[in-house]
Amino acid sequence: MISPELLRSFIAAADTGSFSAAGRILGRHQATISGNIARLEDELAVILFDREGKYPSITEAGLALYDSAKLVVESSDRFERNALNLSSGIPAKINIALDADLPVEPFTRALGRLRENYPLLKVNLMRKSPLSIFELVKDESVEMGVTPALEGRSNAYEFSTIGTVSYKFVCGAKHPFAKKAQKISTDELMHHTQLISHSVLGTPREEAAKLSYDVWEVEGYEAMLSVLKENIGWAFVPSMNEQPLLEGIRFFEAEYVNSELTALYDVIWPKNRALSQVEEFLKHEFTLIMRR
Repeated sequence: MISPELLRSFIAAADTGSFSAAGRILGRHQATISGNIARLEDELAVILFDREGKYPSITEAGLALYDSAKLVVESSDRFERNALNLSSGIPAKINIALDADLPVEPFTRALGRLRENYPLLKVNLMRKSPLSIFELVKDESVEMGVTPALEGRSNAYEFSTIGTVSYKFVCGAKHPFAKKAQKISTDELMHHTQLISHSVLGTPREEAAKLSYDVWEVEGYEAMLSVLKENIGWAFVPSMNEQPLLEGIRFFEAEYVNSELTALYDVIWPKNRALSQVEEFLKHEFTLIMRR
């Protein structure tokens, strides 16, 4: 099997056009680079450099093998980094379940920062209802979930509160509520179609959230905004960090006594399991998202 060390010497010499320059890049003596390349040529039975001139020049055979050599070295380096990460307690993959009623964009920005810090980590991001997230965490099918605080269930998982989400009244740009300058009365709310998140039904939040006589159930934040754009009804939607709404959707004010609706959110993970450094990083990032 060809040693990656020999291939590194070959690649560095090909890139710099000089054995001495390759040595400086790799922190090796020129003689070591020259010896490594000679050994590689013997093992391959191929001449990689023409040494007749002042500087070695890569041969046609060397050019043909250059890309393959880089792939072998990159794979070897990746293997070593993965092994080091695993031995340090950094997982190879993490499964994250995010409440489907939340906008995903703030969290994907956090995942971008995760990638910068852990470039080899694989992520599986799921959008689920709070009760589904609870079950996935309980079964240890996901390492981490972001969900509203689930009353009476915290004895089944570990959790850390990351912040509060505010809910605002919204409707389509051509909905009757969008054209009114004054606050919408509770009576008007009750007599116009309300879009309500499917995940709220059957939970303690349903009583506070359900106002209208005519209710449509919608699953997920993106689906909710799409239905609102069709001016079918009005809804409460989470507002995070002044996240802009889609074009064609408007905020409106209401007289409803509980119009300042909020929900406390937790990061949850399986019971009796310590967080890895990756999960601690995510918990910190998610807390920053919620508290900005």
